[in-house]
Amino acid sequence: MLVRDRSWVRHLVLGLVLASGWTAEARAAASCEEAERGFDAQDPPRPSTVPKLGTAEEQLRYAVGLKSALRGVDGDARRDGRLEAVRAYRAVREYFPGDVGAASEAAFRAAELLRGAGDPAAALVEFGWVREHGGESPFRVRAALEVGHLERRARRPQQALVAYESVFSDNAASKRQKDDASLWIGTVCSDLERFDDARRAWQRVAEAGEDPLDRVRAFDELALLAVAKGDLEAAAGILERCRAALDDAASEETKLGERVRSALAGLRAHDMLQRAVGERERARSKPRKESGM
Repeated sequence: MLVRDRSWVRHLVLGLVLASGWTAEARAAASCEEAERGFDAQDPPRPSTVPKLGTAEEQLRYAVGLKSALRGVDGDARRDGRLEAVRAYRAVREYFPGDVGAASEAAFRAAELLRGAGDPAAALVEFGWVREHGGESPFRVRAALEVGHLERRARRPQQALVAYESVFSDNAASKRQKDDASLWIGTVCSDLERFDDARRAWQRVAEAGEDPLDRVRAFDELALLAVAKGDLEAAAGILERCRAALDDAASEETKLGERVRSALAGLRAHDMLQRAVGERERARSKPRKESGM
């Protein structure tokens, strides 16, 4: 019973830390013991059931096998299997700390399982570890994006912004990843009412985004911002530039071309602009009707 009480206290402390304004790195450092123990409130400490294999690659394959075994499994069996898979992924960096590539992939996969299990705090610790220690691993940039998403959903916009901006400034990030980070930087800045910063972030993607669908989204956000500011003429101009800029991509008879056409047809700003124009016209005509009575 004493062990369970202590586990409950550790879990509560982690929750308080995560609710504070600390950075992801500070939370990861403060939560090191919790990260190793796993689902502490439901999973009391006990000797590891994960066998140590010959290499990090074998250890990673073992964990992948446990994750694959979850397909089609429900209820308590799925919960228990997921716990074992998380332990197996964590064992990769415990048993082979020198293999950064395997350890980073394992931590990223463990974070995905934890996030899917509805434990974003534990997932944040794993993604944060990859972001901090991933080195040249391709999972490091991906983990930074995921840290941004988790922080944003937890309503910690400043921490989310730090994560997204780290991706945008990372030389190892691909153009697509930088575009993705810019889109979310715009969203977070808009939520913080930093509209000029939001506009700049979205403009980068609208003008030079790699994926035409990202460009459509950026143009849409820019036009929505203009509508919200009451500059309907600017919004109309943005939508016109959007259609002109994406005309070639939309004219392709490919799956991507079809998706671009669908995205252009579904621009949120188009409907909002039409409503705003209608409201403005009604507001202008109302005094004339009243003066004629």
